[in-house]
Amino acid sequence: MTKHADMRWPLLAVPLVIVPVLAAAPVGQAATVKSGQPVLLRDHLAGFDALPKHVGPEQVDTTIEPSIAVNPKNPLNAVIGFQVGRVDAGGDATNGYAVTFDGGKTWRNGIIPGLTVGHGGTFDRASDAVIAFGDGNQVYFSSLIFNDTTGGGLQSAIVNNTSLDGGRTWGPVTVVQDDPGGGLNDKNWVVVDNGVEGGHHHGRVYVTWDRVAGVIVKYSDDQGKTWVPASPAYAPNGYAGQGISAYPVVKPNGDLFLAFMSEAAPPAITLAPGDELGEAVSGLSKVSSATFVGAGSVPSGVPLPQAVVASVRTYTGNPVRHQRAGTLLAADVDPVTGRIYVVWEDSYFRTDAANDAVLAWSDDGFRWSTPVRVNPGKTNDALDHYNPSVAVHRDGSVDVIWRQRQESSSTDVDTYSRDVDTYLARSHDHGLTFGAPVKVDLSPSDTRFGAFSRGGLFQGDYDQVATAGDLTYVVRSESYAPSSRTVAPDTPSATTVHHQTTWVAVVGTAQTGTKATPPTTTPVSAPVAASPTTTALAATGGRAGLAVLSLLLLVVGLRLSPRRRARLRSA
Repeated sequence: MTKHADMRWPLLAVPLVIVPVLAAAPVGQAATVKSGQPVLLRDHLAGFDALPKHVGPEQVDTTIEPSIAVNPKNPLNAVIGFQVGRVDAGGDATNGYAVTFDGGKTWRNGIIPGLTVGHGGTFDRASDAVIAFGDGNQVYFSSLIFNDTTGGGLQSAIVNNTSLDGGRTWGPVTVVQDDPGGGLNDKNWVVVDNGVEGGHHHGRVYVTWDRVAGVIVKYSDDQGKTWVPASPAYAPNGYAGQGISAYPVVKPNGDLFLAFMSEAAPPAITLAPGDELGEAVSGLSKVSSATFVGAGSVPSGVPLPQAVVASVRTYTGNPVRHQRAGTLLAADVDPVTGRIYVVWEDSYFRTDAANDAVLAWSDDGFRWSTPVRVNPGKTNDALDHYNPSVAVHRDGSVDVIWRQRQESSSTDVDTYSRDVDTYLARSHDHGLTFGAPVKVDLSPSDTRFGAFSRGGLFQGDYDQVATAGDLTYVVRSESYAPSSRTVAPDTPSATTVHHQTTWVAVVGTAQTGTKATPPTTTPVSAPVAASPTTTALAATGGRAGLAVLSLLLLVVGLRLSPRRRARLRSA
């Protein structure tokens, strides 16, 4: 996340680099997996820093804060967005994307056109790349762009790029919100109403974000070309305190629901005696919700009705240590029953300084369950769980992901593990209980090579999970030594060596008698820059070009450290 964004640019031809897969045959004894359980299929490098050069404070070879969405009509088509070239003071050089059409086996990597100076735009910085799919191969890429020096650093905007071909190519920037005179726009999210029943406006695109003390929504009914004036969801309606990170979902009845963090509590909802849901908390609540009832029935061009705001739960999370900022919540909705799930990291169950991934649910968006602890384990083991995200399958099963690092009771970060892993757990009873977690990375991140922001390690304020069909996609940025010759910095900073790329794990569902075989991954080391050679090979799309590129990448892979080889080779 950061601050600020705007504009109007022509369609730019952006070179793509294809990351091929050379998967070796699995080895080892396969074990039988219980039917319905998640199974890791593959974990591949998908997004990387493909910019030919960087200027000023931009950190070379870094990506951060990825978002992912899956085509609801084609589960093999997924798109990710991410920041490229992180800046210590906030933001990045520009935003990138990657797209797959074969279920995450291969990815095409590129840069979103028209965002920042040097990349077809006029703003100093970009940030907060977020993706959402329509159901006709439309993809919406929302970005925050801003000036950090130009014009006194006062201008910020929320903008959109639209793809009509599943993420292969992208149209010009359109302006959602532009504040040339100041105003801190931040943490945008985007969702599409793909419903066709009564109460829906099919294809309507909602963009949400916070602006200092308010949570704001705009929508578009023409594939992102124009945007209806803002509708306030929080603070401007009379509630005190700042809201941040308004995560939107469209309910099966067409209502628009937002989950967000807030400094002050919205009014509590009083429940009837004997109601099985937990009492909504007032006073200190910082996990909140807003529902625009009847949003899908609003005629084009008309602002949304006033939102109904409610508390979800008091937030008692510990700071995520050894990182410059805490993390944000996420939400999703059961497409059949309408049950809404919100996840965040919290110390609700802890007796130490760590956090758990926790989940609360609601069947109406106003009255909420008590939190459920998603991850297993002790509550005093200093094992921190953070950056949770949630996705719901059409059969009602719920997937929650989180990042995990072993810490200690000490405040000295040198006593913490440098390794960070990512896990997924699934619920088959609508969020009441969760099964054993599955580790979705083949090797952990090394925090010494991660991006830095504002004087601290920046693993990102969020990761994301998305599902379609039987597949679940987990996106996150991973850091590690770029080669065996790289010496890890004693004190990582914005100017030390970085190597942080974006990876996507694909998780399937075991059927009766399924054998768990070792997953495959891409045998490629450092990011491959979009040089004339690789661009030409990628553009051909021919077998010969891919074979040559694959051979080059394999040769590079032979120069890796044993640790990195273990990460990239097939098990």
